[in-house]
Amino acid sequence: MNSDGAIPAASAALAHLPGLGHDVQPGSFASFTTHRIQTAPGVDLFVREAGRGEALILLHGWPQHGLMWHKVAPALAEHFRVIVPDLRGAGNSSIPADGYDKVTMAADIVAVMDALEIRTANVAGYDLGSGVAYALAAGHRDRVAQLAVMEFGLAGFGYESFMVPTPEWNNGSNWHLGLFTVPDVAIMAFQGRERELLSWFFWHIAHDGEAVSPEHFEAYLRAIQRPGALRAGIMYYANVWQDAADNARLAAVPLDIPVLGIGGAASGGPYIEQLFRPVATNVAGAVIPKAGHWLGDENPEALAKVLSDFFGQMPSLAATDRF
Repeated sequence: MNSDGAIPAASAALAHLPGLGHDVQPGSFASFTTHRIQTAPGVDLFVREAGRGEALILLHGWPQHGLMWHKVAPALAEHFRVIVPDLRGAGNSSIPADGYDKVTMAADIVAVMDALEIRTANVAGYDLGSGVAYALAAGHRDRVAQLAVMEFGLAGFGYESFMVPTPEWNNGSNWHLGLFTVPDVAIMAFQGRERELLSWFFWHIAHDGEAVSPEHFEAYLRAIQRPGALRAGIMYYANVWQDAADNARLAAVPLDIPVLGIGGAASGGPYIEQLFRPVATNVAGAVIPKAGHWLGDENPEALAKVLSDFFGQMPSLAATDRF
């Protein structure tokens, strides 16, 4: 710390958080090392890390945060150096007023990679985190070796088809996608009703109607009740028009890296692969059985195996994954 009390820039970029208690079991999600990494002026991300080897970055969706990887990340950390950020506006990360377009959010992840001295990584994005993952891969092509995307269609390439209500309660009935493009109205509707909103989210498109544990439900609820957090999450959706324009520009040159589109059997299923074929030349698909939209909670074992098998196909990055 400087004499004026300011944290020097170098240490502000990567700060380790306090150690864990003695009751934490090795190999559990709670045993991950944690960092707070400055990614932009006034913005820092809470980042978990564990494992060794090729870097693998896991990006969450909304209304979840990094906690959604609580079973998948420890399994993958047996084979990879796993990095789990809370995206801006979510979990324990900063809640800035703006910057929720996926290009800006991808720049946050580049800053995390720089701070952790990771030159090239495999990247897996889930739900809206898939939009960030795509912007990272397409906008920083030398930084991503392989890409997995889950339960998502890109703005401008299929997302808009889900923005209308339907008579059925299925993965095509997502009235909130349209409502959330008018943030002020959405906030008026759900401020103070976050519990009801999350109850609908976690019931909707679940394989058996109970997607997350009561303890994790409360953790997600506490996170979106933080000042500004509900608005931040809604802004993930409200930036759809900017995201569509950015994706059109990025997709002018299709991705040529391996891409895997993953869907839950009771939700996106094989359709996720199809949604990404217009923006990449080497796309495969996988379906997670006994899972709806909430893959990391409903069938984490199957998801971890699919991701491990896919990213394990990549030749070693040992010579290139660090500066």
